[in-house]
Amino acid sequence: MDQFMVLSLLFSSFVASLIIAFLKEEWYTLRTLVNIGAASYKLLVIGYLLWAVYNGRVFEISYPMVSFADFYLKIDPLGLLFVSLSSFLWLLTTFYAVGYLEGSPNRRRFFTFFNLAVTSTMGIALAGNMFTFFLFYELLTLSTYPLVVHRGTEKALKAGGFYLLYTVSGGTLFLVCLVFLYIAVGNGDFHVGGNPHLRAWAKEHPQPAVLLFYGLFFGMAVKAAVFPLHGWLTRAMVAPAPVSALLHAVAVVKAGAFGVVRLVYDLYGVQLVQSMNLWQFLAYLAGFTIAFGSLMAVFQSELKKRLAYSTISHLSYIILGILIPGPVATMGALLHLVNHGIMKITLFMCVGNYSEAYGIHRVEEVNGVGRRMPLTTLAFTLASLGLIGVPLTAGYLTKKYLEEGARFAGQEWAVYVLYLSSFLSVLYLIPIAFRAWFGEVKLKEKRLRRFEVGLMMLVPPLITGILTLLIGLSAEFTLNPLAWVRFIARIEYGEIE
Repeated sequence: MDQFMVLSLLFSSFVASLIIAFLKEEWYTLRTLVNIGAASYKLLVIGYLLWAVYNGRVFEISYPMVSFADFYLKIDPLGLLFVSLSSFLWLLTTFYAVGYLEGSPNRRRFFTFFNLAVTSTMGIALAGNMFTFFLFYELLTLSTYPLVVHRGTEKALKAGGFYLLYTVSGGTLFLVCLVFLYIAVGNGDFHVGGNPHLRAWAKEHPQPAVLLFYGLFFGMAVKAAVFPLHGWLTRAMVAPAPVSALLHAVAVVKAGAFGVVRLVYDLYGVQLVQSMNLWQFLAYLAGFTIAFGSLMAVFQSELKKRLAYSTISHLSYIILGILIPGPVATMGALLHLVNHGIMKITLFMCVGNYSEAYGIHRVEEVNGVGRRMPLTTLAFTLASLGLIGVPLTAGYLTKKYLEEGARFAGQEWAVYVLYLSSFLSVLYLIPIAFRAWFGEVKLKEKRLRRFEVGLMMLVPPLITGILTLLIGLSAEFTLNPLAWVRFIARIEYGEIE
């Protein structure tokens, strides 16, 4: 039964991908049922697993694959956090993508790779060692490339080329470090508190251990868009809105950030990272990336590019919180893994709605759109307030714990970086919402009478927009993500066996 739960969680989307690949292009209804059915089933399984894992159940599967490593899957609280986020947002993105792509060509190809990307993300979350993690990490690159170039334009193909150049380069560095890990240490399994084989090896070989840590970090930092490895993300904005939402909120960038989480907590372990001072330089780099991404966002006039630089900034919130010592910063980082996904997917869906309804792509074009699309603009406004960190929103909780964690660790500089980022977030988000609600509509646009988009595209951002508020209002509620990340932080810092 345990093996079935793990494998069904991983392969339900893979089976959906295979089925869709063999369906005819015009079989719209059946394809939609397969998509939504697979995503819904995954959420049902996760509901059971959350209860079981919280009560101490362990789910794991190991198959011999190569001489030096097994194909190893396990469900632990940290992996389940990422699985839950991905599965929930994927269900909403599926609804949104069905509505967005209605009537467009190559939908069969799109949803085939869409579900394959889901499978890759599930594998990353469930990987029990670095070898299995690497397999799914690279499969994610291959499955998302066709989504980036889906439109087939020259601009899309060029962006896809940059995407492959960056991610394959990072993957190559990752592979070199992975080979070295298994040759030198002989084991790459994830353990709470760090891999004991690696910790023993690091004490005898401190310099190679430092180089290996930095190599693995920068191999995964490409997908996490850490400066100066961020260039692919802004170019990938030529992809359709569901793909942008996928890249920024669910799959690729979060996979990179999650890889850093596994590296710091479950491969090296927080004690080793702190005792060898592996974190300080990278924390400064994350802080610089936060400020850089926020500042660049202010000067972008394209909506999607502005949001892309915002993503670059906010991903490093997660990296910074992971690297700063202490469970409070850990809570802030893991909470932002969830909250940023919810808020950023809202913004990209709303921008997609503006584009679909009125052909709006630039900041100066949103004038008055809020009076024609009030529900979409309400969702955009709520998510914007959350990213800024306004009290009673999900983003406020994130910044509260990150700031407290930085102060407890004596890293006062990080608090000022977060303040600067919040101020810059006001500058690049509030003008959009203000223009949408109160901007003067141009004369030629006053003839337009269209009101909102279809329900498939409207309901998902409304749900996530409202969640931005609900998470902030229900901080101490048992089902709030805060309760789960507190549980994880206590485990990683040895407060729970």
